[in-house]
Amino acid sequence: MGGKAGGKKAAERRGAVRAPGWRGVVARALGVLVASGLVAACSSLDAGNPGFMAGASSDAREARIGARENPKVLAAYGGAYASGDLDRYVQQVTQRLAQNAASGSGGYKVTLLNSPTINAFSLPGGYIYVSRGLLALANSEAELAAVISHEMAHIDSRHALQREQQAASAGAVGRVIADMSRGPGSSAEALSYARAQVAQFSRQQELEADAIGIRIMAKSGYDPRAAITFLTSLERQTALHSRMLNREHDPNRVELTATHPATPERISAVERDARTLVPANGGLRNEDAYFAAIDGLLYGDDPSEGYVRGRTFLHPRLGITFTMPDGYGVQNAPNAVVGFAPEGAILRFDGIDVPTGTSLARHLQRNSVRGGEVRSVTEGTVNGHQAAFAVASADQWQFRIALIRGSGKSVYRFIHATQKPKAGDEAEFVSAVNTFHYVDAATARSVSPLHVAIDKVRPGDTSVTLARKMAYPDMRLERFLTLNGIQAGQSLKPGEQVKIIAE
Repeated sequence: MGGKAGGKKAAERRGAVRAPGWRGVVARALGVLVASGLVAACSSLDAGNPGFMAGASSDAREARIGARENPKVLAAYGGAYASGDLDRYVQQVTQRLAQNAASGSGGYKVTLLNSPTINAFSLPGGYIYVSRGLLALANSEAELAAVISHEMAHIDSRHALQREQQAASAGAVGRVIADMSRGPGSSAEALSYARAQVAQFSRQQELEADAIGIRIMAKSGYDPRAAITFLTSLERQTALHSRMLNREHDPNRVELTATHPATPERISAVERDARTLVPANGGLRNEDAYFAAIDGLLYGDDPSEGYVRGRTFLHPRLGITFTMPDGYGVQNAPNAVVGFAPEGAILRFDGIDVPTGTSLARHLQRNSVRGGEVRSVTEGTVNGHQAAFAVASADQWQFRIALIRGSGKSVYRFIHATQKPKAGDEAEFVSAVNTFHYVDAATARSVSPLHVAIDKVRPGDTSVTLARKMAYPDMRLERFLTLNGIQAGQSLKPGEQVKIIAE
């Protein structure tokens, strides 16, 4: 093998993600989480923390809960996004909406999160969070208002508390089911029942928050149809993201334990409500003001986490780079860089600590796959750096693992996992490892953070010509259309503003 190693990818990365169930097997086998980076319209911190609302029965209690959980949110999502002008703009929108929401002025605290994920959620006590990834996807102040008013509806309806109460009720029924069954798998059946009941209740809450939210924004003078255009952009972005990662996407499919309804269902419901709420003047959109506010917004990876460009990952501070194999979709996840092959294979890159006195081969023999079988371990070098390689299996998954010694106890790790082994797996894995090397300072500085740049359509411009300005090596037109909520073939008017992603 060839390539160099040194340092490691930070063990704790920014952002919050969800891992689909089929990756759970890999996560358990490797002892690591394979992160997906899926977009989401709205999520709730308490979904993974049952019991945190227990005993909440007053505004003061909810305020204490929100204050306690707020630092955890900031830590998980890379902290607050530092932008004074943008933050003030969002607060102004929030105050306008608050005049027509149940908690009133001063009842909500909106924080912009330094996360590229497309997400917004809320906590008891009036805490609302909006990621910079969501701000980049929205195309008007009215769309931002739709997101914030939806979260206001969750807070005012005390949905988090209701979910906690529903979870307790479903858990009690589940225990009855387990007691009655008393057979193999009865506990799992009870747990499945409880999760399904809570998920169904959560889906109902999302539809309720949509309905309340568009009433808040309509009363505040915004065009309630902006909720439709944002949800449509969200669905298009989800489909594009799935395609880029070689994953199937069915917009109408809702898993039994999904906490959100299918987006098409939400759009249909919002369309019905919005038609009756549109004011005579159509309502405010304020596209120009919104574009002025987000001009220059950081887009995609934070510089501290390195960059993905096409299939190549480069970390300027660590001075390292590598390239995923042909055909892989690449995700710079919170604690790893993960590649997804069209046929379902996964290639993960991360960093671990191995004491300097411990051989890499010995570490692989003991720690390659938890609960699995290590079939072979070999030692070697990667461009002169100490390395070790293993082949292992667990739970119908086949693994190839490479460790490359960096400085001190820092070690780089590649893991290739597949349920459908093919003849070219080894060559594919080796070729990816061989691309890993240090870069000089000039190369490290040659890649800059991406940001949102507002451009004006000029006579003769089309989506095709404008998409050429997108700072991506692939899928420029698809990214441009989705980011701007433009349909393929739609004509553009000279003077109108569009978003471009630039370095």
